Amino acid sequence: MISRLLGSYLLKEGKLTAEQLETVYETMRKVRVKLGIIAISEKMMTTEQSDEVNRLQAIVDKRFGDIAVEKGYLTNEQVTRLLGLQGNQYLSFVQSIVDNEFMDVKDIEEALLDYKNSNGFTATDIEALKSGDSDRIVPIFLPQNTVEYQLDYVLICIRTLIRLIDADVYIGKGYFTDYLDVNYYAMQSLDGDNKASMAFTAEGKEILALADAFAGEKFDNVDADSLDSAAEFINCVNGLFATNVSSKFAIDMLPPEYCETSAKFTGKILVLPLYIQGKEVKLITSFGDFINK
Repeated sequence: MISRLLGSYLLKEGKLTAEQLETVYETMRKVRVKLGIIAISEKMMTTEQSDEVNRLQAIVDKRFGDIAVEKGYLTNEQVTRLLGLQGNQYLSFVQSIVDNEFMDVKDIEEALLDYKNSNGFTATDIEALKSGDSDRIVPIFLPQNTVEYQLDYVLICIRTLIRLIDADVYIGKGYFTDYLDVNYYAMQSLDGDNKASMAFTAEGKEILALADAFAGEKFDNVDADSLDSAAEFINCVNGLFATNVSSKFAIDMLPPEYCETSAKFTGKILVLPLYIQGKEVKLITSFGDFINK
């Protein structure tokens, strides 16, 4: 998720072009992050120390970590930790930018600091983003007064999207509202000890990114068939959520529904922008009561 979040920021700020960003993502599918890049990003080595070790590797048949330990730049424990980070998405993103010579590590770190400040994130938030763990990332984008079960509800949805729809899905800042106009929607509600609703909508045809991927077919328009596919995805999410909370409270799944025309939602509604295959779709949830329409 961090590669798409930061990538969209770098694109917006003119640090990378759309073509360069696509090259970076293509490179990420092949690259294995070098320990030197990780060591610099983790503040364990300086750029100069990493460059020195890289030069030594050109003349001695030794691994980066072994040379860094011999030079006193790293300990064996630090090398072990760095090796464990080689699959990290953020570091793969950095490596891919550097390998393509679009930016250097210092420029990327400065851009990350700007991204942090412009979004009001803390240092802890940035560490969560760099972890690549959606369970740590999603809460950063939700309002502070999001209740526990609504957070769980959203997390299950995001994890299911990553697993079934788009491994590169990313999110925007969520917000609560009492009123929302929508052009169309796919929705399902939960009844029982705790009422809840989940819906998807979008400005135009963007919801087809979700519907196409879940149905395994191509829809041309936002219609009954495509919205039914989106509603069935929600049904899948609600089934997972109901199973998770079944030992804590009783909950019943109402039939999925959809509407092809505009509607007005009211209630305590949490709106979370999602970017599925680069298309903005709104995830709308309520917890404690239904979404009224």
